[in-house]
Amino acid sequence: MGNDKVTPRRGTPALTDVHSRPRRTLPLLAKALLPTVLLVAMVAASSLALSDGWVRLGDDVSPAQAQMRLEAFHTLDSLVASKVAPADIERALDGMQLSTVARQSLRGELQPETATLATALDASPTTPAIQPAPQPQTSTQRPQLVWIRLWDTDAEDGDVVRIDSGGYSRTVRLTKHGDTFAVPVSPDGMVRVTGIKDGDGGGITVGLASGSSQAVFPIMSEGQVLGLRVRME
Repeated sequence: MGNDKVTPRRGTPALTDVHSRPRRTLPLLAKALLPTVLLVAMVAASSLALSDGWVRLGDDVSPAQAQMRLEAFHTLDSLVASKVAPADIERALDGMQLSTVARQSLRGELQPETATLATALDASPTTPAIQPAPQPQTSTQRPQLVWIRLWDTDAEDGDVVRIDSGGYSRTVRLTKHGDTFAVPVSPDGMVRVTGIKDGDGGGITVGLASGSSQAVFPIMSEGQVLGLRVRME
């Protein structure tokens, strides 16, 4: 009986030794995971490249484009500004990030009749009536509050500028969408923009708009100051 050999019946598949079975499980698993491994490697390589500075995401303005910006800016006489309506002055002041004292001071300059009335109400009843009241500034001498928008005209790469106008100063990190806020403009109409930080290289690319008017500044460097004259609508 020990020499009996089991013969499979016709039509029945023969039994296969477990050690002779083709090992397909590992190759199939490797093929399934390969795309995931490659994706992870690509993400890691991208992160490493960005952190080490292999890839530059800064502004990419050609010399010809830079020259066009420079010429267009120098031929611009002035920018027509959009004045803040009287009903919107308080809302505009809210967005200017002013201290309480600075806000009160600017409000008094913009609306001297209100400041004069407040002074009269605070005056002592014994104040001699013959004392002349301070003469308010004429409309041509008072600063005008206008809306402006600063934005990055090229890649949003962290460029930073400072705007100075009518005694008001504000530092802005430029975005593609832009930041809109109000600034006081002195009678000479001069608004100055200073380059503070060149984000990822290529120069500081800034545009200034007011209402439907806009000006694209030349490519600026850190510390550079450019002036733009604005006038009321």
